[in-house]
Amino acid sequence: MLAVVALLAASLVPPPGPVTVEVVSVGGSGCPKGTTTVAMSQDNEAFTVTYSDFLVQGNGNEAKKSCTIAVKLNHAAGYAYGIAATDHRGFAHLTDGARGVVRSSYHFPGFPTRNRMHTYQSPMSDNWQVTDRPDSVAHGPCKDRKPLTIEAELKVTGKGNTSFMTMDSTDSSVSTTFKLSWKKCAE
Repeated sequence: MLAVVALLAASLVPPPGPVTVEVVSVGGSGCPKGTTTVAMSQDNEAFTVTYSDFLVQGNGNEAKKSCTIAVKLNHAAGYAYGIAATDHRGFAHLTDGARGVVRSSYHFPGFPTRNRMHTYQSPMSDNWQVTDRPDSVAHGPCKDRKPLTIEAELKVTGKGNTSFMTMDSTDSSVSTTFKLSWKKCAE
């Protein structure tokens, strides 16, 4: 039993050496060119996507913006990573029966897509934060490293012309944090 616990704990340890994150592509109405950055944590256990212009303004009907980012993690051979949890945060000002929706997904090519959606109802004028934890972690490939594709969407529906929603916070940092789960690949 102790051997199983030790093996499991060892598989959650990040790979040795530095881990860097490379942005392969960025596109969408929620992340115009030059408004998105990606940074790796110092402990190699998470990376953060920071947006500086991801805001959707209600127009009395439905308004939405989205952002798609492909990233590649560069790390020591013999390891694969998956997303253990994501933290999304922002601000919502919802009036007159408006509703705000945060939708996110991520996947490696050829692997299942993980989707999450959260809904906020008016009246609301406050920060929001959600943490999504999948039932199981889908680790990427061990040998043929593929980019991870991340999609985020903000949507505001309802009659409120002044309603808006953003991936924003009180410290003006617009971010989503992806917490990593590492596994050692079989030789």
